[in-house]
Amino acid sequence: MENLYNYYETKDIRPTYAAFKTKHQLDKYSAQRKKYFYRLNLPHTFFKGKSLLEFGPDTGENALVFSEWGANMTLVEPNIQAHHYITNYFDQFGLGENLKALVQKSLTEFSPTEKYDAVIAEGFIYTVQPSTVWVKKLSQCLREDGLALVSYMDFYGVFLELLQKAIYQTVKRSNTFGDGIETAKKIFLTKWNSIPHTRSIDSWFMDVIENPFVRMKYMIDPVDLINQMNTEGMRLFSSWPNYRNTLSMDWIKKPYTEEEEMNESISFIQRSRLSFFMGHICFLPLNSNELNLKIRKLIEITDGLIDTESNNDCASAISLLDDILSFIDIHKPITEKVEYINDLIKMIKDVFFFIKTNDAEGLINFCKTDKVFIANWGSRTHNVIFQKR
Repeated sequence: MENLYNYYETKDIRPTYAAFKTKHQLDKYSAQRKKYFYRLNLPHTFFKGKSLLEFGPDTGENALVFSEWGANMTLVEPNIQAHHYITNYFDQFGLGENLKALVQKSLTEFSPTEKYDAVIAEGFIYTVQPSTVWVKKLSQCLREDGLALVSYMDFYGVFLELLQKAIYQTVKRSNTFGDGIETAKKIFLTKWNSIPHTRSIDSWFMDVIENPFVRMKYMIDPVDLINQMNTEGMRLFSSWPNYRNTLSMDWIKKPYTEEEEMNESISFIQRSRLSFFMGHICFLPLNSNELNLKIRKLIEITDGLIDTESNNDCASAISLLDDILSFIDIHKPITEKVEYINDLIKMIKDVFFFIKTNDAEGLINFCKTDKVFIANWGSRTHNVIFQKR
């Protein structure tokens, strides 16, 4: 299994398919996308008249919105099963003229014959490894000052996703509740029903819990990404969560170099890693390599528990969480919810305790009733726009 689209082909699933039937449904989704780009400091009017290349559009919902905003679309989708969804959508909503090309190739196979104003690669891009391959490809496809939008799974922010996978595997290994979607519903349905969503828990189960690419080795550290992008002539434009030093008070006309700007963003990211990990504001007054190593070790342990049970690793994880609590108490990170952060870490410790004792029934009941567990999903997806120099 080398590509994410191969996984979806074998499962016969379209992970983003929303089955739009009416203009009202499309308009509602378009309004959501406007808010998305507002957070990225890019007005939707940017796309009018622009040539846009989208890698991995799946069934084309986002491409429809870009086209409605006036973009001329080239879509590169390797899964041929998704193509008829795309063409049907564009015909149904009268946007066929905006679909300039639909190419059945992967990102690595695609060779651009022109330069584009914007290149989009949302969701799947972290599975293409090494990341230097797709960073170089995006740069090759962009004209000067063009924008590249990527969304990917952050190394630190993926923790709660990995923990959910470890929970599911622990219950599965108990040989008491079976496996598959019905077991997943026993564990996660209450949590799933607590949030607004446009897809079924069945789709989420295959897209996250069963997905072999939601693993530590595929995660990306934004510091590495910024350095790789810089090597290929691209600079940070905007992001969510924020990578820029939003606390800076310099004069706006103060001269600065691109290297200074990049280093300031890297420092801000390093001090935000605890926030990424917790899924809540927990900004550090300093960058701590010691804390980063403890969090990395905790992520490594959690990823390992997906494959194999280990009482010793669970005990180590609980100890690491105590160290993180102690660090927070001593260094007083900027946070709106000190007590809530403490409750979140306590909840994670409880999960490791249930895993350590192989208490599948207790773990299921915990996941169905614990308010902190139900409320937290982490911040695994980072959304970043880079600009070609």
